[in-house]
Amino acid sequence: MTELECVCCATETKDEGAPKNSKYLISMGLALTIVIVVLETFFDSPEIDFILLGLATPIQVILGKPFYVRFYHTVKHRAGFTVDTLVVLSTTVAYAYSVLSTLVGTHTTFFEASASVLTIFFIGEYVEARIRKSTSGSIRSLLELKPKNATILKNNSEEIIQADRIQVGDIIVVKPGEKIATDGIVMYGESSVDESMITGESLPVDKVIGDKVIGGTINKNGYMRFRATNVGSHTVLASIIEMVERARTSKSHIQRVADRAVKHFIPILFAIAITSSLFWLFSLQSIPFALTVFATVLVVACPCALGIATPMVVSLGIDKAARHGVLIKGGEYLEKLATVETIIFDKTGTLTQGNLQVTDVIPSNGYDMTSVLQVAASAELKSEHPISKAIVAKASSLGIKPLEIASFEALTGHGILALCEQKQIFVGRPKTKIETIPQDQLMTISDLESEGKTVVIVCSDDKLIGLVALADTPRENAKHIVDDLKKMGKDVIMISGDNQQTANAVARRIGIEHVLAQVLPEQKALQVKRLQEEGKKVAMVGDGINDAPALTQADVGIAIGSGTDVAIAAGHVIIMKSDLHDVVYAIKLAKHSFAKIKQNLAISFTYNAITIPIAAGILYGITNSLILSPALAALGWIVSDSSVFGNSLLVRRFALLH
Repeated sequence: MTELECVCCATETKDEGAPKNSKYLISMGLALTIVIVVLETFFDSPEIDFILLGLATPIQVILGKPFYVRFYHTVKHRAGFTVDTLVVLSTTVAYAYSVLSTLVGTHTTFFEASASVLTIFFIGEYVEARIRKSTSGSIRSLLELKPKNATILKNNSEEIIQADRIQVGDIIVVKPGEKIATDGIVMYGESSVDESMITGESLPVDKVIGDKVIGGTINKNGYMRFRATNVGSHTVLASIIEMVERARTSKSHIQRVADRAVKHFIPILFAIAITSSLFWLFSLQSIPFALTVFATVLVVACPCALGIATPMVVSLGIDKAARHGVLIKGGEYLEKLATVETIIFDKTGTLTQGNLQVTDVIPSNGYDMTSVLQVAASAELKSEHPISKAIVAKASSLGIKPLEIASFEALTGHGILALCEQKQIFVGRPKTKIETIPQDQLMTISDLESEGKTVVIVCSDDKLIGLVALADTPRENAKHIVDDLKKMGKDVIMISGDNQQTANAVARRIGIEHVLAQVLPEQKALQVKRLQEEGKKVAMVGDGINDAPALTQADVGIAIGSGTDVAIAAGHVIIMKSDLHDVVYAIKLAKHSFAKIKQNLAISFTYNAITIPIAAGILYGITNSLILSPALAALGWIVSDSSVFGNSLLVRRFALLH
């Protein structure tokens, strides 16, 4: 148990019977407390004191039991001061003094104080436990995704087994509407799969032979068989659950500061309670007056609100992000994400599509675009080069059928040489056949290259018939995301291994002015470190694999990629949907959560700064009364606690507010 959990004494429900029992005890406590308050207010006799003793004792014993048990364990393990210490000492002093007064016959009791404080604190803990239980909703939702049973294909017959018994290599059968039991690769059939519960992607994803599937997702409309590749704790779902659970219990810097404040808060509070009580005794006030001050100071203070101000928001923020397909590995990174100043984007695969696409086809010498693409694609058909694949894909998308190729030769560093319809076809670098290119086409090539595009020429029998330009095109929303980040006051930088001209051209298209070009993968971390040495808080956004050193070096490493491909260990924040919008979402959620933390701390500190002096009697000279009684102080504790809880729960409404 963490220090804050000890201090706050949150009693989470362990079984389904506990809430019913708690409600019964609350009803009993309220009923007895109301009678005690009425009797003490309207009746005044020694006989009534014995009735009050009989009514207050069940509350002190039954409702007080959990407080006394935890107080005992705290003392036994020398865990320091907790809220239980405050409750036990204040109510025990009030109850014991009242019992002694009743037996001796001095007729001065505080039964209503001890009873009301215990009842109100018990109610407060019950409500707090219910709310805390609800904050872990994403974990329970993820656990519920895992199916209990699975159908495997064994000896050409289907057999239903427990999902936990699936082994790597088993062939799993999944029918329409069924949950996919574990991670795997489709071996037969095709379907669309709802992956929204893992990646946050609302639209079903089409799956065919060779595609990966994720355990816990839902097969929508087709029959499939897939081979299990990861089982048990090695699946994507299990990794997410472990990550979110670990993140919810981690501590941010501001939470550690709150920890230290709480650690010293209660001893200081005891000193104030004892000092103020002694002051009033030496000021010739009665012992009951001094005891009232002592009990009220102990009860009114609310270290619990201070203790939950940060961890509850962190838990809710991480849960909220997880439901959206953004995995934040801890409160530390949620806090850092809220304060980053510089955001570095890797170019290839992050700001761009990650694969070359044909952008321009410029025919020459009487050929049209279709003919140029047909000749180029036919020559490139047998090549595995990214440029070849892009040209073939473009032709295929336009329904252009390839021509018969008689021979094929790859000229390393130059291009492709092929024989097609008795003509020698060359597709490759302009410099290789520069003598065949007219001056006007050389100007066109220069213009295209200035835009950051790669240009290949298509020649037939040493005669230029066309130009094909390719580029790794930016993601559709890249410019919009960059604009959003700039509006938030962030310095956006693009880092790339491309030459300066190509990198600048891409950066211009998406609105980035600061470009780091010709940076090798191993040098990216050094660039991040250089910015950090300038005093900047840096977030690095990359694919999580090639950029792993830079992601680790950054204050916050944001890994972009699907849930099956992303290197979960590389980044501090994982974007499951590969959607750049989620980078902005994560930063805004972090800023919203951090604002709530600061508001909660302000509420708690302000409450304590006002109520503790009043409880100690600072206004007695003006009002001639203490204003606060132990019962009112306990209500104040509930108000402070509830304010922090209510403000924290607004994190759940983040999507509605933004």
